[in-house]
Amino acid sequence: MINFDDKHTFYLVPKESLDELIQAVRDLKRLQEEIGKGANSEALGDYIPEDRAMELLGRGKTWFFNRRKSGELPGKKAAGRWYYKIADIQKYIENGRTI
Repeated sequence: MINFDDKHTFYLVPKESLDELIQAVRDLKRLQEEIGKGANSEALGDYIPEDRAMELLGRGKTWFFNRRKSGELPGKKAAGRWYYKIADIQKYIENGRTI
């Protein structure tokens, strides 16, 4: 069994495999950039990014953190950013507090 945790060991890899790995990393980076660009858009399907929700409700990051923690306003985290369902934000605006 090979121990890949050893930082002082070198492995021989066929060039074709290395090229495939490099291409896969490039593809992942490109996809990550595309996702990042999409995260800056107004809305992602049924979700909006936290910064847009902050504008809509006139609240800051701490307020959103406290609402997530209490379960009052559920959110999802993806790629290091928080997102909220548009319907939940609308309900919060309509009902004042409860979703």
